[in-house]
Amino acid sequence: MINMEKGLLEKYTSLKEFLNNKKVIVAYSGGVDSTLVSKIASDNTKTLAVTIDNGFFSENIIKKAENRAKKYNIPQKTIKIDYLDEITSKDLKNRCYNCKKRIAEELRKIKNEFNYDIIVDGTIYNDTFEDRPGIKAFHEENIISPLSDLKFSKSDIFELSNYLKIDIPKKDTCMATRILSPPISEENMNKSNLAEEFIKSNFHIESYLRVRYLENIAIIEITKEESAKIIDNDSIERIDTELKKIGFEKVVLDLKFK
Repeated sequence: MINMEKGLLEKYTSLKEFLNNKKVIVAYSGGVDSTLVSKIASDNTKTLAVTIDNGFFSENIIKKAENRAKKYNIPQKTIKIDYLDEITSKDLKNRCYNCKKRIAEELRKIKNEFNYDIIVDGTIYNDTFEDRPGIKAFHEENIISPLSDLKFSKSDIFELSNYLKIDIPKKDTCMATRILSPPISEENMNKSNLAEEFIKSNFHIESYLRVRYLENIAIIEITKEESAKIIDNDSIERIDTELKKIGFEKVVLDLKFK
């Protein structure tokens, strides 16, 4: 007998019933939500987890997603697209909406080519209360969010993942969100990525860290608790020197700590 809270057991049962006897495409990033829905789907019906490599995530993150799918015996396919075109790179306001529209287009191609029945994603109930233009774009393209529809919360996802022995990975986020001034380019995203990796690895940052790009200025966002790790004369000088080697003209710290 499944040892979990009754309400979650009912949601889990409903999810399996929804997926049953359908051929399912999952928009798969390798994160905890999309991994959970991919695993449950693949255990119960014909499933293909599709990762769209649009250039906004590092090669390492894409590889991690592929390896997680293999670990849990989830059929998975990575599609690489060139999305750093002129319209996308300059339209920062609508980047998430436009990106999801483009991803949906690729998912539909696979669905139609191989006669799958539905496309689903890993959006959860909590996500619907945030400003997520990508969710709107997916809904417009008839991509279903069963975890959201069944009111799975983040705590539900963690509990069910633990029950199914699915590890909970550290959250990876889109590098395009680091860019606060156009263009969104591979070079500018790479600067932010290299800066974050340097600070994380050399100062043992374990929680929130972002290095935003604003007209070639590096803006470091960090929690108040971990800011002590980088706020001393030697650390400040070391970070300033390294980030300028990466290509930033100036380095600043956002004092509105996360």
